[in-house]
Amino acid sequence: MTVYDPLYRQDSRAARVGMTLLRLSQAVKTMTTSEASEVGLTPVQAQSLLFVRYTKPFLASVGRLAEALGVTHVTAIGVIDGLVGRGLIRKTTSPDDRRVTLLRLTDAGEELCQRLGSFGRSLERALSVLEPTELEMLERGLGALIWSLREAGVLHVAEPCRGCVHFEENAAPGTPEPHRCRLIQRFLNEHEVQLACPDFTAQGVSTDSR
Repeated sequence: MTVYDPLYRQDSRAARVGMTLLRLSQAVKTMTTSEASEVGLTPVQAQSLLFVRYTKPFLASVGRLAEALGVTHVTAIGVIDGLVGRGLIRKTTSPDDRRVTLLRLTDAGEELCQRLGSFGRSLERALSVLEPTELEMLERGLGALIWSLREAGVLHVAEPCRGCVHFEENAAPGTPEPHRCRLIQRFLNEHEVQLACPDFTAQGVSTDSR
């Protein structure tokens, strides 16, 4: 049975919630399309620029972008090539692995990211009508769903370092790079710590499947 079947939804709360999320995804698509078009971009192009802007520089690769967007590597290359052609992104080879292509914003790309400050704000405004307790319950429920989907391998979550099981705060105090990531065995400066990491794993979340 499909969640699109109204009779089936009558007997399944999970199906009703699933249908609600599908409807919300369509609304989010409509809102982000409108917001991105204001600066001459598609939602995927806007997401790609913001991914490069807010991801740790040494992790902002084509492969990681493909994971974040939920598309194939070939599709991600096509998106990036379009942004390169518009002078918004440039490619560079990783100094750690020459097989990896890293992505950097150009000055024009950085300027356009500043104009994307309202991207996603329509959804934020829609959520603001909820009572604080309702919003808290929704956040908790959706958070559990997101991590369930992540464990299933259909969603990639990137967040800043603090709160991650791999993060060591002030592992080398008094140095330019005082913090450390145990996963990648790398010391980090404060700015890098504040940028998103695709390998983020929240404290209390099992890492057995990693």
